[in-house]
Amino acid sequence: MELIGKIDRALAKVEEIVLALLLVGMVVLAATQVLLRNIWNTAIDWADISLQNVTVIVGLLGAAIATSEGRHLNIDIFSRRLSGRGRLTLRCVIGVFAVIVCWYLTKGGWATYKANYGPWLAKVPEGWTAGKLLRQELAEGSFPQWLTQLPLAFGFGLIGLHFALRLIRDIGSLATGKEWEPDAQKGPTGDAVLDEMQAKASLEEDQGKQTETPAEEKEEKAEKVEKETDDDDKEEDK
Repeated sequence: MELIGKIDRALAKVEEIVLALLLVGMVVLAATQVLLRNIWNTAIDWADISLQNVTVIVGLLGAAIATSEGRHLNIDIFSRRLSGRGRLTLRCVIGVFAVIVCWYLTKGGWATYKANYGPWLAKVPEGWTAGKLLRQELAEGSFPQWLTQLPLAFGFGLIGLHFALRLIRDIGSLATGKEWEPDAQKGPTGDAVLDEMQAKASLEEDQGKQTETPAEEKEEKAEKVEKETDDDDKEEDK
């Protein structure tokens, strides 16, 4: 189980690095495109379509990282009311469902990629390579349809792999009765966090009222003593 956890974390770390590089590249490319259009009245032909496709990749990588952290798919209304083996069983059921869905999405994405790549490859002129044709199409600002389908297959494959790795550990925990998740993941999530914040705020408010009450009583006593002293002084004057 520890080895599976290391593989999951290492894969997520690589995804985070790639995601950060893509985000930086998107910002630089978008800023360059804006400057070119507004100042020099020109543009990079392939920039807009590239940004659109990279946005899809960024979303898939983000979903894969969220899955690795256990924050992608959860039924809060049930998990908050379950504990121990009941919660583990629910996680296993969700994991099995998620793995099956991701498998079909990956399979469909790969089938779509192959269905589009074959006809495109057949159009490669004699004496050209597929790489040369791809570079020409990208330079002209057009993306081959198969290139937009390939990230879907790999993205859903990564998400499914993370779900599968978590599912294996959940089944192991269900068999041994020992929780595998790190301490950071054992805390409340989702609506439970909001409930905890509201309870904490209410407790602080009650404590504030309790600390204010003695101070108010002291002020009232001081005013009462001062009033009695004034009354005594008036009687003496009379």
